[in-house]
Amino acid sequence: LLHLFQSSVVLGNQPLMATISGYPGTGKSALVNQIKKPLTDLNGSFIEGKFDKHARPDAILASALNSFFGDIIEANTGNMLMSMKWRIHDAIGGGSNNVLLEILPNLQKWMADGSVATENLATSSNVKGIGSSHRLKFMFCKLIGAITCRAHPLILFLDDLQWADEMTLDIIRMMMTDPDIRHFLFLGCYRDNEVNLTHPLTAKL
Repeated sequence: LLHLFQSSVVLGNQPLMATISGYPGTGKSALVNQIKKPLTDLNGSFIEGKFDKHARPDAILASALNSFFGDIIEANTGNMLMSMKWRIHDAIGGGSNNVLLEILPNLQKWMADGSVATENLATSSNVKGIGSSHRLKFMFCKLIGAITCRAHPLILFLDDLQWADEMTLDIIRMMMTDPDIRHFLFLGCYRDNEVNLTHPLTAKL
């Protein structure tokens, strides 16, 4: 895991991915958490989400990103992340018709220098009828590519991938092949006793 960290986050030549499988309670998440300190030492960010079989899976990635931008707002870092804000603006644009800003209210608030949004998240499947459109997947990838850079590397960790929806799995796969995403590591954990050869996780990743 530390070797992948060095290769993807420090060197940053291309995004890399690691998945960790095992039964519940075997320490998968604890293993991932060991990478937080070296990432913090590099001024990096750790975005995490956890799928739940009782929750809408298509909202998990959006919720994780929305929490990330909420933390930025609450930290009140001033101009420290101004370069990230400009990269995001260049990557996804702005305006009232921007679907990502509807899905991520804290991103919208941060881009407008507002306060933390508390309204309910719109899910990716009911925003203006876009559903699982390629454009929405593309915009998620562009947002990730704008967050991360050499001076601000990123690790995205999604737990319980066995309950992930196909759209999120498509986004993960697209991120791994996006030439504009650097200094990025994706980590995922899943219960291998719930994943077989016909499971979407096996087919997508």
